[in-house]
Amino acid sequence: MSKKFIVRLLSALSFLIAAVFYLLSELVPETFGGYNLSWAVAIVAGVNGLACLLDGIFGGNTVLKKLKVFAGTVLLVICAVCVAFALALPENLILPIVAVVLCAGIVLGVLVTGGKKWDEGDNQKVGYKTYRERKAEEEKKKREEED
Repeated sequence: MSKKFIVRLLSALSFLIAAVFYLLSELVPETFGGYNLSWAVAIVAGVNGLACLLDGIFGGNTVLKKLKVFAGTVLLVICAVCVAFALALPENLILPIVAVVLCAGIVLGVLVTGGKKWDEGDNQKVGYKTYRERKAEEEKKKREEED
């Protein structure tokens, strides 16, 4: 099985599990009465956030890694907010929880990419020659071959 298949399967299963629990909360409220839409969103966002993070850690180039880690972090922030609302945490705790998740995502993004800039170009590499320098060398080689 490929990695993409596993990520898509996890995503689909998270939606299925959230939908089943939400249905059970409506059908059997005495057993699943505490389960509400906040928990459903938390499950879907949490599983998809972890899937994005793992996909960002283990694959792709620097741009894709940062993008996937960023998307995973956003989904985990949504998950944290939904869990805070589902547990009815005081509002003064929500912002610090979001800040911790965001900072962890930033640190993970730096660790995954090794601190490389996503827009690092060839001109920043050692031994890079500009267009004019390359053309001058080609002309010099042509003149040497003609002589």
